[in-house]
Amino acid sequence: MKVLILCYDFPPLISIGGQRPNSWFNYLPEQGIGVTIVTRHWNSSIREPIDYVQPTSTETTIETDARGNSIVRVPYFPNKRDQILLRFGFKRFELIRKILSSIYSFMEYVSFAFDSRSAIYFEADKLIAKAKPDLIIATGEPWIVFKYAHLLAAKHHVKWVADYRDGWTTNQGDYQSGWIKKTQANFFRLMEKKYLSNAWFITTAAPTYAKLLAKIHPEKEVHTVYNGYDEKHFQNLADVKQERERFVVTYAGYIYPHQNLELFLAGLQLFVTKENISPDNFEVRFYGLDVHPPSKVRLMNYSETLNPFLVTIPKISYDEMVKKMCSSHLLLLLSRKGADWLNGKMFDYLASKRKILLVENDEGIMEKMLRDTDGGIAVSSAEEVAEVLKTEFENFRAGKETTVPVNDFYKKYSRKTQAFALAELLKKKFKAS
Repeated sequence: MKVLILCYDFPPLISIGGQRPNSWFNYLPEQGIGVTIVTRHWNSSIREPIDYVQPTSTETTIETDARGNSIVRVPYFPNKRDQILLRFGFKRFELIRKILSSIYSFMEYVSFAFDSRSAIYFEADKLIAKAKPDLIIATGEPWIVFKYAHLLAAKHHVKWVADYRDGWTTNQGDYQSGWIKKTQANFFRLMEKKYLSNAWFITTAAPTYAKLLAKIHPEKEVHTVYNGYDEKHFQNLADVKQERERFVVTYAGYIYPHQNLELFLAGLQLFVTKENISPDNFEVRFYGLDVHPPSKVRLMNYSETLNPFLVTIPKISYDEMVKKMCSSHLLLLLSRKGADWLNGKMFDYLASKRKILLVENDEGIMEKMLRDTDGGIAVSSAEEVAEVLKTEFENFRAGKETTVPVNDFYKKYSRKTQAFALAELLKKKFKAS
């Protein structure tokens, strides 16, 4: 079986979105499935927001491994909005850039002329004409890859699978309002239904997402394939010890509007004030936040008195992030009550075997996973946050390791295990077709 995977995020870009198709490239061939990835060129030095829109190599490159599987990287050319950004920065012509963003968000679905990522489609088109694959998998977001797969499947008579890492029109993390946003939402729902009309079936990263997708696409089968953690990166970490100079709470990635950051900060403020804590021996580190200004502004604007305890750090490699998690004393996970959202970092946190603090208790899938794995604690108030911080900080001062006895249940979430599950699903579906 040969599979062509369309994705925008892919290593060396450091993102959960890129790790998902990368794990399929690594592990599907072990199950007899050949893989070709079509993605964009990425520089390894994505450290600031503007780096995402820098022009790349103008040549398409192909990397083929010893098994005969390939990664095809296509050029990225900034559109007019991004050209303005690259020339003048974020502080000038903001209104013009917002207007152009709105125009592109609609028009890229109408014409390739407005689509700065269309090189993925055209390269895939050429590859399919030369060697027709058995299946196309498009993993989003960006959701424009679903358009590519829809068109390619129809043109070349190839089955395709729509893979949702999050929701498209069901993404609960998007709380923007206004008539433009409402118009976009209605338009995107039409596009979502249109482009999935010829999809074979749907895969998604969490069972809670699957329930929502089944309502939008009642005629499609929806299967869950978790993101998971990459077990290769969690080997040989016995020498990584928790820091002794200060107590470290670690958070990895962006902070989204629906996550209750403020509840954690309220608990942190209560703890440092009541216990007279000094930033010399207590620190909360937010890795990767420097490339997402809205998250950083939200964090640093909460309280000036807390800012000495809060440290934002640029993106680092996945290997380094794993080591930072393992050298921490507590791992922060953010959600909100009633959320049906599965944070991808949950799996890496579990594999690090450091205690996880979930704020606020979602009373859903993440709290259940913590209970199933004995991986941490979920809290619902600032007082509970402060109490957990106090207990763990006292353990630190007493010289105790703050590991948790994570049970083997978490191993089902390794990326290899999940890739094998996908392989089994594909084989089963092809056998039945």
